Amino acid sequence: MVGLRQRKGPLRFIHTKDAKANTLKAIIEEYIGPDVQYVMTDDSTAARTILQDTGKHRIIQHNIGKYVEGIVHTNTVESAFSLLKRGIVGNFHRVSIKHLQRYLNEFSYRFNRRNEDAFIETVRRLAGFAPLPFQVLTSEKA
Repeated sequence: MVGLRQRKGPLRFIHTKDAKANTLKAIIEEYIGPDVQYVMTDDSTAARTILQDTGKHRIIQHNIGKYVEGIVHTNTVESAFSLLKRGIVGNFHRVSIKHLQRYLNEFSYRFNRRNEDAFIETVRRLAGFAPLPFQVLTSEKA
């Protein structure tokens, strides 16, 4: 899975088949606009490969024990991953691959609205969604 978070902005989790350079490149092209000033990542080889020529890539070197260097850090997305992990372990215990993107969407939604009135927002959203029939939810088809 890949996590993207704009500083002081929204979070997006994306379920991916792998974390290879081509997969990350497609995600970056889809979700990160050309007007972005910096893209900050850890020292992932895949990220380095696809972002090295952009002039926007800033790397924080976790492999040598660095976690913050000036404005360069990945703490904004790492805090969201931490909440996701604790939510899965504490609430759901396990998640299926089939529904992983739904769980990721739920946690992104909650994280992006953490400062709003959850009850009012939930009722508002529920009124506009089509139901997910039990048959579809539990079918073996992906």
